[in-house]
Amino acid sequence: MTSPDDIRFHVLDNGLRLAAERLPEARSVSFGIWIEVGSRHETPDQEGAAHLWEHLGFKGAGSRSALDIAKALDLFGGHSNAFTSREHTCFHARVTTRHLEEALDILSDIALHPAPSLEDLDREKDVVLQEIAMVEDDPEESLMESFWSELWPGGALAHPILGSPETVRAFDLPGLEAWRAGHYRPERMLVAAAGGLNHDELFAMVERRFGALAPGAPLPEPPRGDYRPAVLLRERDAEQTHVTLSFPALGAADDRRFALAALNAVMGGNMSSRLFQEVRERRGLAYSVYSYANSLSDRGVLHVCAGVDPERTPELLACLREELDRLARHGVTAEELDHARDHLLSGLFLSLESSEDRMSRLARNHLVLGRAVPPEETAARFEAVTLDDVSRLARELLDFSRAGLGILGPTVDPAWREAIRP
Repeated sequence: MTSPDDIRFHVLDNGLRLAAERLPEARSVSFGIWIEVGSRHETPDQEGAAHLWEHLGFKGAGSRSALDIAKALDLFGGHSNAFTSREHTCFHARVTTRHLEEALDILSDIALHPAPSLEDLDREKDVVLQEIAMVEDDPEESLMESFWSELWPGGALAHPILGSPETVRAFDLPGLEAWRAGHYRPERMLVAAAGGLNHDELFAMVERRFGALAPGAPLPEPPRGDYRPAVLLRERDAEQTHVTLSFPALGAADDRRFALAALNAVMGGNMSSRLFQEVRERRGLAYSVYSYANSLSDRGVLHVCAGVDPERTPELLACLREELDRLARHGVTAEELDHARDHLLSGLFLSLESSEDRMSRLARNHLVLGRAVPPEETAARFEAVTLDDVSRLARELLDFSRAGLGILGPTVDPAWREAIRP
């Protein structure tokens, strides 16, 4: 599946990391410039800084204008984008092999040498404000964003990735540039690539563009904040009532993450899951009901989400409680575990056909675990998950004394808090 010779890892003298996987038959390359900075690395008055810089890099970088960047990337025939999360910013692209060096040149300029004007900043502030408004207009997204902040009081994890209208409007260019200089450092960067590449040539490309960067003094760790089982009830004009339950879960490096993936698959991760079958198929309570694990480097949250007719909200809450209590008390069956394992293995194997997925997997494993993880190893870890592993984790995590509850809808009833009473 993967030859050891196809994956290489280098650390430049300044601390920047390069992880690359050669796919001999590929005619394209997916690559990303990952920076270990996101919303959890911001102070309250800096909320949204990482995300705004993700935007500003495309407004002009190095000697290129925004139009120069757009035209060049369009000519490559592939695609490029960027994203900001709670822990990372990433500028990434997929291009044909022959355009790799040109694309890397442009994206490295975007990441390392952004040159926005004051007019660019004002314009992009307006764009981000519209992005914030778009999230607020979506009831489910709005609930999740505000509820997440309630779960982490007093810590940087509570910060919204997009920032708030107040912080975005207050940003000025000197302050943003000072913030960026403190975080965009080579020892906090990783370049990952997968596709039809030559390892030695790629190393030389990266060395030329990143080798002269100077490392900096270690940055203070942001305040972690502790999970709080919050309750958030928001009234808002909407056709549905949106409900989310949360339970503190596992960080991305926890050895039990494979059992968590299986538990999530059984609980609400697919169409045959317990919640989908009971809530939607048997009772017709919701069109959308699902669960997912949001795992950060050092902690995580297991979420259950659903949308329901407002009049049937109490019935939905009772159903969710009943199903999750049953799962915690009695665990999963052998048939459910086999199905979950097959589902997870299929997802793993299908992802290997995408150079973008392979690049992202390579990057995340290095950022979290400090090494590449062969697909065979991941598959073996899924195969090794036992009934006891999953059932024990269900008992531990699905503890309603630590559950949070978020509800947004046209009417809310304080009595709904009883749904998570231990």
